[in-house]
Amino acid sequence: MIAHLLIGALAMATLLLLVDYARKNELTLKWWHWLLTFLGIIYAVFVLELIVGFFGEGAPQAALVMGGMTGIGAVIWGVLLRRFVFVKA
Repeated sequence: MIAHLLIGALAMATLLLLVDYARKNELTLKWWHWLLTFLGIIYAVFVLELIVGFFGEGAPQAALVMGGMTGIGAVIWGVLLRRFVFVKA
């Protein structure tokens, strides 16, 4: 249960830090930039909860495989967000 709370706190901290970063660097982001960011954070939460769920079921090999397969997508999503959305003009 504590792992779920930590994942949620990490997701909220990430969102707040991104808002602070955009405000501090005076980035003008459109609504769909924020939508992509929010969906990326939700997907990252899904990946982490998937890993925690498999560990909770006692299947560490499944956690490794599914975490690796879905985690690659989350990392690519984050890199693309950084590259194309949160860039200084």
